[in-house]
Amino acid sequence: MKKPMWKLMALLLCIAMMATFFAACGTTESEYEINYDIDLSQKPKLNVLMPNSGKSIDEVNSAGTAQLIQQLTGYEVTYTQLPAADSSKVLNNELMDKRDYQVMKLTKDQFSDLVKDDMLVDITDALEVFAPDILANISPESWDVVTVDGRIYGIPERASSDNIENMIVFNQDLLLQNNLDIPTTLDEFENVLKVLTEKIGKPALTFDKYSPLVYTISAAFGIYADWQEYEVDGQTQVLYYMNAPRYQEYVEYMHKLYKAGYIDVEVGTNTAADAINKFINGQAACFAGSLWSVPSIITGMQAKGTISAVEAGGTLENYLGYLRSLKENASDPEKIYRASGYTYISAIPFYQAENAGYALDWMNSKIKDTDDAHNFRSIVLGEENTHWTYSPNEGYLPVSANFAEKDDASYYLTGSNETVYTEYWKARVRKQPELFRAWSILMENADQVGVYNVVDFTPPIEDYNSNRSAMEEYAQDQFYIMMKDGTGSIQEFLTKLNSQQGGKKATDAINAWYAAYKK
Repeated sequence: MKKPMWKLMALLLCIAMMATFFAACGTTESEYEINYDIDLSQKPKLNVLMPNSGKSIDEVNSAGTAQLIQQLTGYEVTYTQLPAADSSKVLNNELMDKRDYQVMKLTKDQFSDLVKDDMLVDITDALEVFAPDILANISPESWDVVTVDGRIYGIPERASSDNIENMIVFNQDLLLQNNLDIPTTLDEFENVLKVLTEKIGKPALTFDKYSPLVYTISAAFGIYADWQEYEVDGQTQVLYYMNAPRYQEYVEYMHKLYKAGYIDVEVGTNTAADAINKFINGQAACFAGSLWSVPSIITGMQAKGTISAVEAGGTLENYLGYLRSLKENASDPEKIYRASGYTYISAIPFYQAENAGYALDWMNSKIKDTDDAHNFRSIVLGEENTHWTYSPNEGYLPVSANFAEKDDASYYLTGSNETVYTEYWKARVRKQPELFRAWSILMENADQVGVYNVVDFTPPIEDYNSNRSAMEEYAQDQFYIMMKDGTGSIQEFLTKLNSQQGGKKATDAINAWYAAYKK
């Protein structure tokens, strides 16, 4: 009798455990629902998890921008930040412990992982109730980035301005000394490099190890962005740049320049700072980099004594020249990469659904920018005549003495007001006249010449996200090998990229998304 009795007891125990499990599940479903019946005049304290700022958490919480946001929104907020290292691992641990965060400011990769694991609140319907300004001032293409299966799980923070920002900076003084113009074609560029290399006695062109695709040069081969549309066998498809139809030609051109001695032999190990310093110190005559290198170049030139403090405060037409993109032939249309995308996405952890209305109301208050409440302008730009002035012809102009107070503004954003942000942001690029000159040159006819990176606008795509890092690292390594040794092994490299580094999976997944996106 003992054995049957034991079986019965075990069965009853299992039934009891199952009943408890399903009861818990039922509780979970109701517990993690958005509460629409809240009083927004009674604002609770909020805890917000932020990315690492490089500052202490006390500095983050006591900053002027943090205090201004509290004043504008009426919400008292305590910020916590993730560590600089292993931030995603720490984030996952925090969520497993259900730490008390009403809002989390996430990288796009972190957002993708959490959506996949069903860790975020679906805010689709709540946006209309608690965040009308957010809905009105964020574009449909931005919402696509945070939409999965037709539902919205975060607030996208789009770049302040869609900039053309990759370029080659020339020592303009050297060009003038040798009666040279900024080149426009591949042949002209090669000739300029030849003359400048002979003049300085060193390879003329330098760049850093993170630039396997020098956009200024690759543009002449129809490669404008990391992922873009190509016509292949009469069909349009999105391809990674290493799979581009003319990628081999691009690498062969770079190999030719390298073998001729026109490219710095240390580009495979240079940091950005290394490359900039070589340019400043005359060890290179031109530098392929970013618009945002200009302030460092100016500071370095002043420190070296190449320019005076007065000259550093103005434009430097006689010292610096800028090349946006090369063409294969002079008659070809010009195209070049235009950067955009979403650095951060703000979301609400699933176990905070009850408080989602307050979280959305707080974020909505920050983005509000109307004649009655210029909250967003105050956060990113500051106050008129203190941080900025306005000119009908030039727009918003920084007040140099105080504008640095707004340098941390973007850190505190949880979504951007896309209808006004670019105009406000121009005040920032106007802080240094030469930076603004460079930006103006690069941005001429930007809408006509700019080409976007397709993946800047993708929602979470598992087969792309999980393979991206391996693809990028592999493509970078193989470029430097082929630039030195030639393209004899390129088919082997491409086979490995697509079969072993996830290239085919990522490409198929992106094209499946893109086909629906374009409809």
